[in-house]
Amino acid sequence: MARSAYQDTGGPRTPRGGQDRAAHRQQRVAQRTAVVLTAEGYRQLAARAAWLETRQIPELAEGMVDPDHSGWADGQHGRALTELSRLRSILGQAITTDQLPPERSDVVELGDEVVVELAAGDTERFLLVDPVEAPLDQVRISAESPLAQALLGRRVGEQVDIDAPAGRYRYRIITTRRHRDAAS
Repeated sequence: MARSAYQDTGGPRTPRGGQDRAAHRQQRVAQRTAVVLTAEGYRQLAARAAWLETRQIPELAEGMVDPDHSGWADGQHGRALTELSRLRSILGQAITTDQLPPERSDVVELGDEVVVELAAGDTERFLLVDPVEAPLDQVRISAESPLAQALLGRRVGEQVDIDAPAGRYRYRIITTRRHRDAAS
């Protein structure tokens, strides 16, 4: 099971001290909408948003005045505004893996670096991340991918079978640990 971003907000309580069902439901929704990013992924997405806001969008907006500049006409300006809005939304609800509850050292969780061994003895390393962070490099894999789904919640030493387009793979989980950024 993936780590949870759940935090008790101290919301309304019932007369017996339990949480009000409506408040509990709101917390579950908030928990599902939280985006968990590595600190490095957060920085990269924030840098992209800053670049869009300060460089790309103003340059494309300038093209609205200059008819020789095609940024406005071909929809680039609108796409850049949409991307910026999406990034702001993601970053506004994001927490980093550093803010998650303590890790369970033998269980694969979101934000973990996982080393697996293939049947041939080769090893591969993956970083399980939120889908928005997955495209940042070749090591990060989306928590929604078949491989990540097969690994999440499993323990070190377990074997997992993954059905992929190229066939079925069997991995053995060698190690798992929470990802630590070099800059942290």
